[in-house]
Amino acid sequence: MSSSALTRGTLRVGFQRNTPPFSYAPDPAFEPIGYSVDLARLVLAKAFDGTRQPPPLEAVEVTSTTREGLLAEGRIDIECGSTTITEARLQRCAFSLPIFRTAHRIAVKPGAKTGATAGTGARRVVGIQGSTSQAALASAPDPGFAFTFVGVPSIGAAFDAFLDDPLVDAMVADEVILRTLLLGDRTPDGVTLLDVRLGEESYGFMMRKDDPEFVRAVDAALADVLASDAYPKLLDTWFVDESPMSSPNGTGTHETL
Repeated sequence: MSSSALTRGTLRVGFQRNTPPFSYAPDPAFEPIGYSVDLARLVLAKAFDGTRQPPPLEAVEVTSTTREGLLAEGRIDIECGSTTITEARLQRCAFSLPIFRTAHRIAVKPGAKTGATAGTGARRVVGIQGSTSQAALASAPDPGFAFTFVGVPSIGAAFDAFLDDPLVDAMVADEVILRTLLLGDRTPDGVTLLDVRLGEESYGFMMRKDDPEFVRAVDAALADVLASDAYPKLLDTWFVDESPMSSPNGTGTHETL
């Protein structure tokens, strides 16, 4: 890009609509809220602190499928949500320090058989096509049942398919997002979260590699915010059981919602 995001009149920030509690818009108008939204506001305000007037922030809706393209095209300057820091993405994009550590879980509809007695029929598991959830499911040594993956473009589309498609038996996604989505009124009684946790990964804010000045400013500001008194209050607002920098312990029981 021709100039750093630090020098532009408006800072365009990519957020997702359906990834609670990280980034979501509960109303039709795109006015996102969530952990990543609040953290981004704190970090971006601090990135300009003492150097120049912080620019107005423009929230731009992105999905798991569109976020990298919108960043590369300059239609957003930074993406703040639940994007996993992977080696493949680091070849194309820059990332901030980690903002959250998580794993993936599988939600199963009432009556869907997932054990060894399920027979030879594969269960249809919906998830985001090309996502780290898909990769974690595919690489799991034993997810507990035979499956066929059904790929869709976004977490919202995956959740709709899980609830509405009678041919879909289960859904795989980030465990925090999945549990939060399942707390909604649309979820039927008896949905089960399997105890197996798949993969382990860190989320970060995603930026362009050709804007190192902005990346450095965001990292420095993020480090300050994570060490500040404001950060524990932010955690208390959005999380009850999760600790963003702790690893899943891989134990537990099935959770019926």
